[in-house]
Amino acid sequence: MTLSELLVGGVVPAVCLGLGAVFMRASLDAGASIPLYLAVVGSVVALLGWAAFIRTGSPIPSVRLVLLAATMGTIWTLAIACMAYGMGVLKLPVSIITTLTNSNALIAVLVSAVAFSEWRNVNLSLVALGALLICAGATVISLAR
Repeated sequence: MTLSELLVGGVVPAVCLGLGAVFMRASLDAGASIPLYLAVVGSVVALLGWAAFIRTGSPIPSVRLVLLAATMGTIWTLAIACMAYGMGVLKLPVSIITTLTNSNALIAVLVSAVAFSEWRNVNLSLVALGALLICAGATVISLAR
């Protein structure tokens, strides 16, 4: 993996998502309801996405592409709503919620291995070791409260 791949594919998203969870908690603590929080975040995502789409002159998307993106948006909204409920209503600490939700890597690894045949292009021993460590970490963190 090159440095740029590591930065763009891992470090920058990790920093942004980590900071995003902190701002989620701050927004909820400031009194935002979960529906309002989702609406504001969704509006910003839509605004930035449409601006980038128009600016880059991307081709008109196919129906399949739109449906796949809409499915991702629906699943992401459910995940963020659950995280917001956990932080806002259940008062779970950001440190616990974000660690547990980052176990999503296990789902992505399993599904992408089958759906995209990614198992052919990775070292399965290292992927299995990483998955084991994620499970161990999530288990330890779940006991922290």
